[in-house]
Order: sequence, then C-alpha cells, then structure tokens
Amino acid sequence: MTWQQTIDEEKEISYEEGKIEKAIEDAENLLRLNILSPEQISQAIGLPLEQVLQIKENLSVKV
Repeated sequence: MTWQQTIDEEKEISYEEGKIEKAIEDAENLLRLNILSPEQISQAIGLPLEQVLQIKENLSVKV
C-alpha cells in the first residue's frame, strides 16, 4: 500500500465517522424538539431505530 492509498483510506474513514457524528447530533436535536417520533427520526436521518432510542434514553438521563 502506498502512502497516498493510506492517506485516502484515512480520509474516507474520517469522512464516514464525521457523517455518523453529525447524524447523532441531528438525532439529539430532533429528540429535544420532541416533534418527531424516534421512528421518524430514524427514517429521516438514516440511523438504526435502536440507536435513536438509545440516544433518547441517554438524553433523558442527562436532563
């Protein structure tokens, strides 16, 4: 593997991690607004329903 391939692979991993972090942040914000169900948030953002429910549970504990 060349250095460029390694750099490109790391960029792709970072990009994917950033997308997941953004989706989690969006889910948290939508759950705080309390206008959509976890199912709707899951569909809109593309996170698994189980993960949205876990985020909701974590938010309940923090408040």
